[in-house]
Amino acid sequence: MSPLLLAIVMTKLPLVVRTYDAGGTPARLLERARWTAEQTLNAVGIELVWRPCHGGSCADPPRRGEVLVRIANATPLGQQDSLGYSFVDPVAHAGTLATIYRDRVWSLAAGAKVDEGQLLGRVIAHEIGHLLLGTSMHAESGLMRAHWFSSELQRRRPADWVFSTVEGFNMRYRLIVRGERAWLSAPGENGRATAR
Repeated sequence: MSPLLLAIVMTKLPLVVRTYDAGGTPARLLERARWTAEQTLNAVGIELVWRPCHGGSCADPPRRGEVLVRIANATPLGQQDSLGYSFVDPVAHAGTLATIYRDRVWSLAAGAKVDEGQLLGRVIAHEIGHLLLGTSMHAESGLMRAHWFSSELQRRRPADWVFSTVEGFNMRYRLIVRGERAWLSAPGENGRATAR
């Protein structure tokens, strides 16, 4: 087995997630959301490392392997039935920024009478999935499906809220590729990119 394939299969891979909360989401809901997203991505071998960004705490530019999750209310320009959106470069098969529409998450959670923090975490995991998979395409089932209905939330079927085996493998592969690109483009002692 090649070292790359072994790393994809065996190693738990870290992913730094910078979070920006534009509206003061209650701390208990954010904590529940983080826990839900962590459990979802841990199941496919990705360990989230949270970096909350308040004020100037994240003044440094994001590193190539990091992703940014912004939690904000939807604007009239956004797709009406969307709970979030990820900016993905389909050529590079990578994305960096996801926006979660907090008001729409709260509305769906209230209508379905489910935990808002858990639903927020599932939306975060879904959007991170888009960023790592490098596509805006959706699956027919599971966490990466396009539409989530109140009836699905209420039935609490575990298979509705997980990544498929293939999605997990592909996310891990893309995460390793991101790390290699970051390493190859890291400035050397003279300020130029080096590969050692």
